[in-house]
Amino acid sequence: MKFKQHTTYPLTRWVWQNFLKVALIPLLVVELAFVGIYFVASEWSKNEMIDMIKSEAEEDMRESASREAEVISNQVRSISNATKLFQEEMKESFQQPISLDDLNQNDLNRLEETEEGLLYTDKDHPDGGAAIFYSTSGGQDREKIARLLKSEELMENIYNSQPLASSIYFNTSDSLNIIYPFVDKLEELESDLDITKYNFYFRADEDHNQNREQLWTPAYWDPAGKGWTFSSIAPVYNGDQLEGVVGMDITIGTIGDKIEDLDLPWQGVGMLVQDDAEILALSKDAERLLGVEALEDQEHGDSSTGDIYKPSTYNMLVHSQAKPLATVLVGQENGLETLEWEGEKKFAAWSTVEGTGWRFLIIVDESAVFEDVYTMNGKLVKIGALMILGLILFYIFFFIVLYRNSRKVSQTISKPLVEMNQMVTEIGGGNYFQRRRAFDIDELDETSKSIIEMGQNLGLSNKALKEAQEEIRSKEGDLRALVMSIDDVIMQLDRKGTYLNIWTNDEGKLSKPKSELLQTTIEQVFSEDEANLFMETIEYVNETGKAENIEYVIETLTGTRWFQGRIAPIIESSGEFQHFVLTARDITPLKEMEKSLRDAKEEAERASQAKSDFLSSMSHELRTPMNAILGFAQLLQYDSDHKLSPTQDESVEEIIKAGNHLLTIINDILDLARVESGKMSISIEPVEVSPVIDEVVSITQPLAKKRDIKLIVEECACHSQFVFADRTRLKQVLLNLMSNAVKYNREGGEITFTCHVQNDKVSFFVKDTGIGIVEEEMDSIFEPFTRVPSNDIVEGTGIGLTLSKQLVSLMGGSISLTSESGKGSTFWVELPLVDEPNNLSAQWYDQQNNAPVQFAEKKKVLYIEDNPANLNLVRRILETYEQIELMSSTTGEMGIDLAQAHEPNLILIDLNLPGIDGFTVLSRLKDMDETRELPVIAISANAMPRDIEKGLAAGFDDYLTKPIQVGKFMKMVEAHLFKQSD
Repeated sequence: MKFKQHTTYPLTRWVWQNFLKVALIPLLVVELAFVGIYFVASEWSKNEMIDMIKSEAEEDMRESASREAEVISNQVRSISNATKLFQEEMKESFQQPISLDDLNQNDLNRLEETEEGLLYTDKDHPDGGAAIFYSTSGGQDREKIARLLKSEELMENIYNSQPLASSIYFNTSDSLNIIYPFVDKLEELESDLDITKYNFYFRADEDHNQNREQLWTPAYWDPAGKGWTFSSIAPVYNGDQLEGVVGMDITIGTIGDKIEDLDLPWQGVGMLVQDDAEILALSKDAERLLGVEALEDQEHGDSSTGDIYKPSTYNMLVHSQAKPLATVLVGQENGLETLEWEGEKKFAAWSTVEGTGWRFLIIVDESAVFEDVYTMNGKLVKIGALMILGLILFYIFFFIVLYRNSRKVSQTISKPLVEMNQMVTEIGGGNYFQRRRAFDIDELDETSKSIIEMGQNLGLSNKALKEAQEEIRSKEGDLRALVMSIDDVIMQLDRKGTYLNIWTNDEGKLSKPKSELLQTTIEQVFSEDEANLFMETIEYVNETGKAENIEYVIETLTGTRWFQGRIAPIIESSGEFQHFVLTARDITPLKEMEKSLRDAKEEAERASQAKSDFLSSMSHELRTPMNAILGFAQLLQYDSDHKLSPTQDESVEEIIKAGNHLLTIINDILDLARVESGKMSISIEPVEVSPVIDEVVSITQPLAKKRDIKLIVEECACHSQFVFADRTRLKQVLLNLMSNAVKYNREGGEITFTCHVQNDKVSFFVKDTGIGIVEEEMDSIFEPFTRVPSNDIVEGTGIGLTLSKQLVSLMGGSISLTSESGKGSTFWVELPLVDEPNNLSAQWYDQQNNAPVQFAEKKKVLYIEDNPANLNLVRRILETYEQIELMSSTTGEMGIDLAQAHEPNLILIDLNLPGIDGFTVLSRLKDMDETRELPVIAISANAMPRDIEKGLAAGFDDYLTKPIQVGKFMKMVEAHLFKQSD
């Protein structure tokens, strides 16, 4: 159908024409912002002003407290100075002689005496004078009365110069008191009154004032009736004799009146406090603040008993409100504190009155300080409230106008929207293709077109969706078939470890039936440790986005099974992932196989250990008789006093040769056992090649000469070259190859030894012209106890090549051969070349010296051995030394006794003894003072490396294995005996 053209205009223009004067939200936001700024600024201004005034108030209070304290300090300083002046004058008066005759007649007429013996003045001078009180408590010296009355004029002058002073006085150690101005009714005091018990006396005595300085007393009730007082006092000494104490009184009422007259800032209250927080004086306002009244009177009762101080209620520490302030005030001379007082905040400032320890304290209400600020802030709040009220009235009118316009707008737009809503409803019901509707507003008209296009697209998408669903159903069937064809279990999990879906062809591999397992969590299926492992792995996969493997064991429906799982993220099209897939494979058979392998390995290790123990035992059992055979045979050769005949010498040589051959077999078997068990000790280091070749050739040359075999050596290419090897083991391997070349060669044959350097390797070649090896036997030639068939009888064990191959492998090299039956064989060994050797292998040569060393003094040697043959062998060897005396013992206990009694120079111990063994003998010798420092050598057929290490670790100075090599034994004995001589 052809669409009819019509004129449209933008919705923006239409709204602009109808609501040009309507801007509700921006206007409202601006107005609220201004109101908010007003109140924020007002609050900020108030806080800033409070902070400023608070700082100024604190500074003013500090200055006020300091200023008033300074005023009081100046006044009390004047009194302190006057007290010191009076003190000095009284000291001078005691230096001058005086008697009662020097007294003025008027003063004598004023003295009266009571029946109890109390002396006092009953009346004043017409022009004013001092009062005398002399109790009977300390005895009476009437000349002192004359001396004190001589100072009456001085006391008057000092008193008149101090407006704060209520009186000036002098008290003697025998309770004679002179006080100015005159005090009436002194006769009412106790006749035996002891003035030294009052603080205005004893605080200045020698026990309490060793520096003899002027000081101030606490507040007390004056026994002379002047009320609550504190005094400036100072001791008067005549040499080292304390004659009395001078003092000037200030009544608390006088200080209180001055505090009351102070003009303190912000109607503050002031008080004077001692350094122990006791209140000395306070204003009326301070009395009301603390809830106490200034003490005007006090019943002092029996004044002879001592001072009467203020009640405890006059200490700030007993008032709960004032206690926090008092606690700080006691420890600080000056300060400022903010405190809570009966729910109100107050500022307190104090300063110390110099020379007294008193604190002048000012307390001010915070409300008084900030009164002007709070008043101004209240006015600003009222202005803000009026502004808000005006805005409310304005917006009420504005909302009425806006409401009328909004209805017109809504009616204009709502009709097209209703029609479009109808179109959307029909599309939702499946009627995707709608007819075209026209609207006057561009945006609504465009929206109508979009709805129609949307319906058309939804129709096409719906068709495509149905086709896709059919395809998905087909693929899901394929996936289900695939899952059923594999043995793995596939599970879908979320981040919390909840099972969302499970695919498996065997529910027996699950811990529960599939229907029960879905929507459960890993924590509900596994133990706590395994569940934590699972959740940690999921968290790792979630953080890295990489798959991770995990092994676990679980009790399934068919029994306990091991599984290997792989957790991987399910990545969505957006690149994010919330779910994970767990693929689990049953590895129970593999675990069972691993267990079998471990069991087999442990069984093999036990067998290897048993073999090592057997070889060690056999080595010991064979070496013990070999010790006697080879030892005595060597003695026959060493015996210079009884030379052997040629036939006997040849027989002994055969015995030694056979013994050494048997010993070589034992050593080869032990070496092979150590290599196979991994206990062979190899020391790899740079080894110079030429000296090793020379040693091997020198040893092989006599053997070749006996069979008329020509030995050709070509080693110039290896001159000054080094290889990485164990020198001893390299020599052992080359000797084995050379000796085999001699043994399996023909009479009159040849042996060619060559050395080459190529490609960072050094190669040693041993070529012979012997019987050779057939090809089928070449593969087994390096196996233990394998020997090349020969018509001649060839000595050997058949393990030399096996041991050589193992040793070369341990040194990082290789051994190979070529051979041709009837023509000979070529063996070669390759080892790593050293470019720049920095450490040469040590070279040792066994220099046999047939002439025994003789000593300058007699030496004692103790041998503890239970085998008579071995004992006889050592005795025969040591008989060649004239200075050595041999002692012997067949048991360890007897050997210990001999060692303790004779303290020999050297002790030889066989380890396998009847009773206690050699290790126990050594331990006991080391525990005794006589034998602790003696050298001890172990001689044993236990020749395994671990046996030697055990012996040296136990504390033996040396370890010699059987059979004994006579030359080595003699050198060891000589070395230890010479060390003893040093």
